[in-house]
Amino acid sequence: MRILFVNTHFYLPQSRGGMANTLHQLCQEFQALGHEVIVLSGLNGKQDIFTMKRRLEMKVREVSGDVYAAMDRLLGYETWRTWDPAKALVDLSKKVSPDVIVVMGGAVVPVVQAAKVTGVPTVVQVHDIEYYWHKGDFSEVGDLPVVANSEFTAKSYETDFGVKAEVVYPFMPFDGYRVESSRKYVTFINPIFRKGLILASQIASLCPELEFEFVGNLPPEQEISESGWNGELPKNVKLTGFTNDMREIYGRSKVLLVPSQWNETYGRVINEAQVSGIPALVSNRGGIPEAVADGGIILEADAPPEDWATALKNMCSDSELYKGLSNKAKLSVERDCLKKEVQMKQHVDLLAQAISAQNG
Repeated sequence: MRILFVNTHFYLPQSRGGMANTLHQLCQEFQALGHEVIVLSGLNGKQDIFTMKRRLEMKVREVSGDVYAAMDRLLGYETWRTWDPAKALVDLSKKVSPDVIVVMGGAVVPVVQAAKVTGVPTVVQVHDIEYYWHKGDFSEVGDLPVVANSEFTAKSYETDFGVKAEVVYPFMPFDGYRVESSRKYVTFINPIFRKGLILASQIASLCPELEFEFVGNLPPEQEISESGWNGELPKNVKLTGFTNDMREIYGRSKVLLVPSQWNETYGRVINEAQVSGIPALVSNRGGIPEAVADGGIILEADAPPEDWATALKNMCSDSELYKGLSNKAKLSVERDCLKKEVQMKQHVDLLAQAISAQNG
């Protein structure tokens, strides 16, 4: 198959979020199976060399009547980047002639509308419930096949739009995350408010005997001032920037702290850590409990910081408890629903069915 993925969010290397990583790894696996992949993504407006080169290429293509997008092969396959992927989709489809289009979240509605104009079989994958990103009424997707990244996500779309989705959990090549950890830090990834930054800071303050590593960038000063948080991390917290290789982080993690305060639709970092026997202490929001399964401890998102601190101290100090959770964490990622072979068969079958259904 020749598959065109459309991701209206920014993409690697401009974005290193969960969706970007999932899409890239999925593309690599489709290639390994002998399929051809192409990605159409958004482009941010930063004034850096990467963006300026693509801006120039877009202008040249526009003048020549070509697709208003820039193409590179930095990731090992054609990646087209533009300001408005939905607007560029029809022309790009004519140029690359895909067998199927996969819409990967973001501005789903305008992309689906453009995909319908192409006449190419289309599948929609949903990874979030921030419906405002759809840029329209999701019910306009109509009877197109929909894939959700968790049972939570699937139930949300069925409740809110009457859409029934097939569940395929995020694809992760676990061998690329497996490490022997020094078990030094309690790790909190992406320290922003909706991920539980304030709660994580409170927990660290209540556990002075433990060392914490917060991975990522703190929110902008304006957000911090508006939040009422003082903006200061406890002395036992080490702030580390994002890295291209998360094994560096997991290689020194003892417990993964995921105190999210919003309905995350999954939580792939939990499984990334679990493959090395790193258990997680998580909130009960969204699809996070599906990710952690038995390989950690789940608390109410609004439970007092003292409850979180007590649970974390127990995990770190009770060797038998920790050993049991660590073993369960490893078993968690061995579930059939997370196995590469099972997931890829689901993906290939869904795309093949979409092609067959349209071509009759």
